[in-house]
Amino acid sequence: MPNWNFNSIIIEGPAEKIRALWESAKAQKDSFLLEAMVPIGEWDYDTAIKAWGTKWDLSDEGLELSDLGNGLAQIVGGAESAWAPPIEAFQTYANANEDVYLELRYFEPGMSFIGVWDSRGGDAYWEDVGSLLETTKEEDAVLFELLEEFNVWDWYDLDEDEDEEDNTVKE
Repeated sequence: MPNWNFNSIIIEGPAEKIRALWESAKAQKDSFLLEAMVPIGEWDYDTAIKAWGTKWDLSDEGLELSDLGNGLAQIVGGAESAWAPPIEAFQTYANANEDVYLELRYFEPGMSFIGVWDSRGGDAYWEDVGSLLETTKEEDAVLFELLEEFNVWDWYDLDEDEDEEDNTVKE
């Protein structure tokens, strides 16, 4: 059973292109968005890891298509991935679609990492998230925003009476 990585996703671009991506994703029989972005055909663990950065596709439960009314549309929302964020799929899609903006924010509580990646070159990553919970907006606005977005404090046991130095993930 994998650790689940929580992802917050924005894919924005020309309405026709984004609608076509959404429709392609919805038409997938056993997969969804990643297969529509970077097709691998019949699933294979090694191929999925290399092409997508995660072993399984995302589900469509937390994502939605929105028409922005100005010739643009976006796919937005949250989705879980196994073990890691699907950065490789997003990067590959971005390389082939320069008119589309992609943003991926992610948090994996079991392995204790958090980060953000975007198609304009933004990339920030932190490990040992439990040790970062005292970070303030003034110290690191990006990290603080991610901690808030994923409500990371609720994931870690911050009991002052514990003898352990490190914060531990709640089970």
